[in-house]
Amino acid sequence: METRTTQTGISFPVPPHPLLADVPETLIEGMDLIICSPAMQATHRVACQVAASDAPVLIQGESGTGKELFARLIHGHSGRHTKPYVAVNCGVLKGELFADKFFGHEAGAFTGALRLQKGSFELAEDGSLFLDEVGEIPPQNQVDFLRVLEERRYKRLGGEKLLPFKARIIAATNRDLTAMVRQGDFRADLFYRLNVIPIVLPPLRMRREEIPPLATFFLERFCHRYHKRDLDFTPETMERLTTYHWPGNVRELKNLVERLVLLAPGGKILPDDLPLDMEPGLQTGEAHTPPACLSLDAAVREAELRAIRRALHATKGRKAEAARLLQISDRALRYKMREHGM
Repeated sequence: METRTTQTGISFPVPPHPLLADVPETLIEGMDLIICSPAMQATHRVACQVAASDAPVLIQGESGTGKELFARLIHGHSGRHTKPYVAVNCGVLKGELFADKFFGHEAGAFTGALRLQKGSFELAEDGSLFLDEVGEIPPQNQVDFLRVLEERRYKRLGGEKLLPFKARIIAATNRDLTAMVRQGDFRADLFYRLNVIPIVLPPLRMRREEIPPLATFFLERFCHRYHKRDLDFTPETMERLTTYHWPGNVRELKNLVERLVLLAPGGKILPDDLPLDMEPGLQTGEAHTPPACLSLDAAVREAELRAIRRALHATKGRKAEAARLLQISDRALRYKMREHGM
């Protein structure tokens, strides 16, 4: 089996797969960023090309596509790579909490402000400030943020001294900011300030050739972490992974592989080990007409039977451990097995 080695020295096997034939691949500095699709190769080239500039970058893409990985890539390839990289999740900040997080405060600025606290504007220094979920900034806070970007200076809450803002802005969102601007939910002037260099990450379902190497890389990582050996995907399982639509993108794939490694009794990961919703024709968003005989009760029984089989497979037939895995009593498991004729 072919092996590949990352720039950080991590080697991982790559199983033969028709989608991997003659496809160039780049694994960027061990950051889980595997690129072998034309769309992502073009996006990667743009990111590396603009990294050396100070222009604001807006990274757009669905959740789990790797927006922060690209933000770190841009910072790491810039002249600011030795400077701070500060990431802020704008989706959890509103009102005074937002202002305090970014501007910081002086001692005594408000009740409970016992000492000076630096904000993200100050902590980023002349490095990079990453704004995750930038589309979630409340309208009332967008004005304050825009003023800092325009004037390149600010004051701490309760302070009088103007401080310089020197960091580069890298923003990310899974929302359609253009539509939000049209609807009046996001300021047009702030959008144009952030959208100097737009980078759009395609969803995983639009770059399926990257699924096998990503799945294999995560398999190697979690096998090493959980001390599992000789674990691999069967060709049928890899085909199922490759044809799945991945609504959660790379993050969903990573989490699934970790779960499969933890539950695998050893040897091969089989199609039956995959979640029920990864069955062909049962995937969300795909055109599918269920057979007339598959009533809701029958579907529930089928899902229950598969869950029991997986638990018994994962525990090598040990019913007590399987019951704990299923979070039911031993007696309930025995009853279910009799009910299903197992």
